[in-house]
Amino acid sequence: MRITLNTSSIPDSRRPQVEALVHSFAKATEIVWLPSRFPRFVMLVEPGPQDSSQPAGGSIFESPLAGNRSLASVTEFLETRIKECLAGSGD
Repeated sequence: MRITLNTSSIPDSRRPQVEALVHSFAKATEIVWLPSRFPRFVMLVEPGPQDSSQPAGGSIFESPLAGNRSLASVTEFLETRIKECLAGSGD
């Protein structure tokens, strides 16, 4: 899995802590840092080679992963956890 995080929303000093949080959730994850004008922390979650990249049922709108393992669910979970992490620090 490859996760792109927003350098514009996460302070430099907090990046190691955020990376540790992401790796605690998804150990074999490549983290990419890119700037964005959007206020989100998690910009993109891409499946890895062992994850299914084809949509279920042949529809481009259906997730290949069910329930809490869908890319949208992973994105939302990480977004919430990073927000909590940063709020707890006083930054």
